[in-house]
Order: sequence, then C-alpha cells, then structure tokens
Amino acid sequence: MPPYQRSYSWGEREALDLLGDLAEATDSDIPHFIGAVVLVNGAESGMVEIVDGQQRLTTLTILLAVLRDLEADKDRSAALHAMIADEDRPMLGEAASWRLTLNYMDGAFFRDTIQRPGATRTLENEPGESDSQQRMVGNAKAILKELKQVSDERRRALTDTVVNGCALVRVVVNDKDQGFKVFRVLNTRGKEPDAHDIIKTELFQKAKFSVKEANAYAERWAEHEAVLGGGAFDDLLRQIRAIHDRSPKGDLVAGFQKAVLSKIEPRKFLDDILPSYVAAYRQITTAKVDDGPHAKLVSDKLNQLRALEQQSWRAPALKFLVERGLDSPLAPEFFTRLERLGYMIQLIIHDKDQRNKRFNKVSDAVSNERTLMAKNGPFAISKDEARKVRERLLGRFATFGQRRAMALRLNAALDGGFTIPPESDATVEHVLPRSVQEDSHWMVTWPDPAKRREQCDTLGNFVLLTNKVNQKADRLDYRAKKEVYFNGGGGADFALTRDLVDQDAWTPEVVRKRTEGLAEILNVEWDLP
Repeated sequence: MPPYQRSYSWGEREALDLLGDLAEATDSDIPHFIGAVVLVNGAESGMVEIVDGQQRLTTLTILLAVLRDLEADKDRSAALHAMIADEDRPMLGEAASWRLTLNYMDGAFFRDTIQRPGATRTLENEPGESDSQQRMVGNAKAILKELKQVSDERRRALTDTVVNGCALVRVVVNDKDQGFKVFRVLNTRGKEPDAHDIIKTELFQKAKFSVKEANAYAERWAEHEAVLGGGAFDDLLRQIRAIHDRSPKGDLVAGFQKAVLSKIEPRKFLDDILPSYVAAYRQITTAKVDDGPHAKLVSDKLNQLRALEQQSWRAPALKFLVERGLDSPLAPEFFTRLERLGYMIQLIIHDKDQRNKRFNKVSDAVSNERTLMAKNGPFAISKDEARKVRERLLGRFATFGQRRAMALRLNAALDGGFTIPPESDATVEHVLPRSVQEDSHWMVTWPDPAKRREQCDTLGNFVLLTNKVNQKADRLDYRAKKEVYFNGGGGADFALTRDLVDQDAWTPEVVRKRTEGLAEILNVEWDLP
C-alpha cells in the first residue's frame, strides 16, 4: 500500500455487501466481477503498489482469513493461507512474504490481527487503536458471524467462488510518479474518499516530493489521522479554511485549495502549521488541556462550548491556541468571552452566515491584543443583544440540544455546581412531563394545557439526572419524582437538581419564578450589559 493512499475505510455495510455478492455468485455459478485494480509497477522493490483497489483487496484478505480459520481441513486451510502469505519466500525478519502489506500505521496490526493463521479466532482481544483498525476488526467479526451460521459445505462452495470465481481488470501504471494523479482521478469511485485524503494528495503533488519524502510525510499524515479520526480530520481542515477564508461556502476541497494551499507553501504547512493545529484541535474537542495556571478554567470553558449545537467557535479557539497558547495571560479572558459569545450567538442569532461573521471577527483579532479585548471589539455584546438574550432565557427551548446545553451550563453557574463534560451521562429531566396523561395527578396542579405547553420547556422545569434515573422518573407525579431523585437516584449530585429538595409543590408559579431566577444567574454569570 503506497503511503499516499488513505487508510482502510470500508465499514460493515460495504464488507457484507461484498460477501452477499459473492454468495449470489456462488448460487448462480456466474463469476463475480470485482472491478478494476490499478497498480504501479515497483520494479525496484519487486512489489507493486495499489493505486485503486485497496478497499476490495483488504476486505477480500479479511474474508480469506476468516474462511481459513473456520476451515477444519488442514490442507484446505493451508491453501487459503497461501493466498494471504507466501511462506516459501520469507521476507527479512518475517516468516513469510505477505501478499498484501498495508500502510505504516496499519500494516503490523493487520498482519497480527487478520493475516496470521488463527488470528480471526481471537478478535475480541483486538479492539484496534485507530478508526481503520477498528473497521478491520469490525468487518472481520461481521463476516465471521455470518459464516459461522452456514454449513461446511456452503462455506467451501463460497471459498471456491472467492478463489476461482472472481473476475477483475488488472491495470499496471509503469511510471511511479503518476501514482498521485491516478489516485486523484480513480479513487472517487466506490466509497468517496474523505476530503483530507484528497487534500493530502494535492499537497504532496504540489510539494513535488521524492518517493522517500512522500513516505516520511505520509507516515506523519497517517499519525494525524489516527489521533483525530477521519471525520474529525476533515473538520479540522474545515476550521483552518475558515480562519483563512472570510466566506467559507461550497466544497471543502476546492475552498481549501483556494484559501490555504494557494497561499502557504506545502512543506511549511505540513512541517509547521498542521502539527500545531492537530494538537490544538485535540484540546478543543476533548477539553483535555495540559497542566498550567489556566488549565482548569480553560477546560471548563471548552466543555461549556462543546455542549453547544453550533461549532463555529472552533476556528477562533484553534487560532488562539496555535498563535498564543494556553499559557498566554490572555487565555482566561479569551475563553471566558468566547464562551459567552458562543451562547449568545446560539440563543439569538439563527442565520448561519451571521454566526460565522461574528466568529470570523474574533479570529481576525486574535493576533492583535488591543483589538481583541477592546470595549467595542469582537467580543462586545450590545444592549439590544443583551435584552434579546434576557428575553430568550425566559422562553422555551424546543430542541434536545438546546435544553441540554442550557441545563449543563446552569449546573456550572449555580453555587456548589461544576462543569459537566457533554459526553457525560447527565440528561435533562422535565419535572412537569412533556406529555401528561388524562388521569395523572399533574392535571390537578396544571389543568391549563396552554400553561403546560408554555412552561414545560423553560429553564425552570429542568433538572439533571443520569439517563437511568431519568427513565425511572418519567411521568410520575411530583412527590414520587422527588423520591426517585433523592433516595438513591443521585439527584443531589447535580446543583440544578438539589434546589428541589425543599420544594414541596410544582406549580406554574413555582416554575415561572424558578425560570426567572435561573435566567438571572446566567445574566450575572455572563455580565450582560
């Protein structure tokens, strides 16, 4: 596998689709057409490099390994293993010459977990560290589960189809330097490559790397992908583009080429810029920051921002961490103001372009401390905006994401409260249920359906519980809910829930006053003008 190729990306659906196609070919006795496999002739090494066909060849190797490990007949099993490894021609330091060698990050894992004889019998012990490794294990498990359910006779018929009943077109490109271009053109077939795969190819082409350089840079790129995961890598590049592009619309690849690759020399981007952004992206998406004078505060603010439904705040946060760092004296004030702006924007600005413009102003000002922290700078909130936020806090929160973000944020703002990471098991419980049955006790204290609709999704009706306790409380009456909350239910662990301990009844007036009180706590927390 050449280093510029993306990692293994097929999921269970694609793997089982291939297995299903081969099963149909077995039943119909008609060869299954695998498609074109495009190779670069590697005369120097005696091996060929795969330009197009990695996903199919890797998945077929997984299938062969499972069939081998399920085969009781030793001769048949050995014949299948011979399609995975040539033990008559061992490589240096290896007992065999492997028919398929994956990239630097996945090669050894694939060898030990899939290709080694008997390996697929112990898949439960191999979780995999990267997305691609987890897909290999997941696909092997899925194929193993399917094939365990069929008879030996059926498996052997399928094996014959895999070995002898597959047709393909084999294309060899002799000029190794054309590998990048062929990959760019052909690899848009089948499963669409991630944006970072294409951007990597464009970077490597533009840099005009030698083969040795391409190998070294590809290893680093694969390490970045393993740290972040494919989807997160795409998002990181999207945020970098947003920092350089005032109107980031349309295709990510085309936009990145125009806004970033046209302005930054590719080696500088790969050597200096990308590693810093990968490290910063990990910090803003996990809120795990290094020890330092501001670590606790910055971690709290990042967790509060991570709870928001919109993510446009990531670009200025990334730029600050890359240019100034966590130890900057400005870090506490920057992330405190960014969190306030993030919530304000989610609460009252619904147009995506307007949101992006506000955060773009912050990104633009990161390099200039005076502009960044000016009274009328990018973090400023006008009196009109503050009024709208105050009004919004008294209203309804219609979506699950909005309700949870606000409940988690309130828990941090209350006395004795703390910031809860958004991936925690804390869920929003409506004290007054969203759906009230006709024979419920709630109909006595809340007979007016208009008031129920108006106040059910307001801040005053929210508490936090674990998911298990939330399901248990569900539609119980108020006194029964309190029993669930506080008698072993863990409600006292959440500041937003604790204030119900001394609350004897749950009426419209109680919810209205609680909403006003909680809203005022946020008004003070955010220092709204």
